[in-house]
Amino acid sequence: MAYAKFTPRNTTTNNSYDVYYMTKNIQDFLQGTNWTTQSDATGSLGFNGSAGTVAGTYPTSGIYSSISVSNQSTGGQLEFYKKHYAHSQFTGDPQLKVVLRISSSDGWRIHIYDRNGSNISPNTNVSTGIGGSTTAYMNAVPPAGADYGQVLDSVHVIANDTTFAIKIITGGGGADNTPTTTDHGWMVLNDIEYNPTIDLWAYGIDNTYCPTVYTHAATMNVMSNPQHPAAGGNYAWFGVTQPRYIDRTGVVRTGYSSAANGYNHGGLTHTTDYYYATLNPQPNIRQDSFAIAGSDTPAHMLTPVTFIGQHRLSHPDGVDANDLYKNPRRGRLMNFYRTTDDCAIDGDVILEGSTRYRIMKGHMTGNAYQSTAENRACYAFPENNVPYA
Repeated sequence: MAYAKFTPRNTTTNNSYDVYYMTKNIQDFLQGTNWTTQSDATGSLGFNGSAGTVAGTYPTSGIYSSISVSNQSTGGQLEFYKKHYAHSQFTGDPQLKVVLRISSSDGWRIHIYDRNGSNISPNTNVSTGIGGSTTAYMNAVPPAGADYGQVLDSVHVIANDTTFAIKIITGGGGADNTPTTTDHGWMVLNDIEYNPTIDLWAYGIDNTYCPTVYTHAATMNVMSNPQHPAAGGNYAWFGVTQPRYIDRTGVVRTGYSSAANGYNHGGLTHTTDYYYATLNPQPNIRQDSFAIAGSDTPAHMLTPVTFIGQHRLSHPDGVDANDLYKNPRRGRLMNFYRTTDDCAIDGDVILEGSTRYRIMKGHMTGNAYQSTAENRACYAFPENNVPYA
C-alpha cells in the first residue's frame, strides 16, 4: 500500500540478523503485499507486524522492480529500481537505482544510482549518512548500533508511482530516545511532472537521464525537542539534487549536493548564481496555517512542491563550473506537498475533502541554519496511489 509504518519488535535487546529482517519487511511492502501478515514480520526478528500499519492503494505493477535484500558483514542492504511515473511515454524506461545500507557504524543511509548502477548521488562515499555530508558520522541515523531494532522508534515509508519516501526515527532502548537526543533521517525520491518536449529530448541524449529529484535530510537532537533548540550538540543536514540531469550546455551530469546544515539548498542565502538545487516553497522559510472563520481548527494548505534546479539571481552567465554545469530544469514534484509547520507528527493523516494525506516531518525550518531553527517543516503525500493518466 502507499503508506506503511514499521515498529521494531526488539526494543530493549540486541538481536543478530534483526536488520536483515527489517529490510525483508520493507521488501515485502514494496512488492505489493501486506507486510504485517508475512512470515518476515511474525517471527522474533525485524519489525513487529502486529504493531505495524499499512494503508492506501499499492503502486502500479512494474514501477518498483528488482527488489532484493542481502545480509552484509556489517549490516544489511535493500536494493530496488524505481521507474518514473510516466515511463510508458518514453522509448525505454527512465529509472533510478536505490540502495539502502544499514550498519552499526554508519547507520541507515541511502544512495541513488543511474539505471546502470553508476553515477552515485549525493556523493561517492557509500558510508555517508542520510543527510549527504561526506563525513559519515555526521549523518548516521541512528548514530551507532543500527543493526538492531533496539535503536529505532519507527520507520515510515511512502511508496507510490511518483514517490518513494522514508523517515527513520531513533528511540527504543537505545541512547537516542529522549526529546533532546532523538535523531531523524528523511529521504524523498520524487518524480518531476512529465514534460514531453524536455524529457523525451533529454532521454534521447542519454538514457541514464531520469526526471526525478532526490531530497535528503538528517536532523540530530532538535526535531523532537519541544523547547527552543539549545546551542551546541544540534546539527542538521539537508540536500536536494536531480541525480541525472542535462546541464545548460546539453551534457548529462550527476547531480551535486552540498548539504552543509541546509544552508546551500535552503533557498535563502545566495546573492549570485550557484548550481545548488532547492525547492519551492523554500525549505528554510516557514509555512503557516490559514484561519477559517467559524471553524474549530485552522486549515492546513497543501502547497505543491516545485523543484528548482539552480539558484538563479541577477549575476550574468559566466564560464566557470557554477554557470556552465548548473541544472536549468524546473517543475512540479508530483503528489508532494508542503503543509503547515508543526501541524502533525510522522504518519498522521490530514484531510483535503475526502482525500487522505500522510504527514512526514522533513527538516527544521524558519532559519538559514536548520540546526538552530525552531519549527518543523511538514510535508504531505496522498495515502492512495495516483497512477499516470
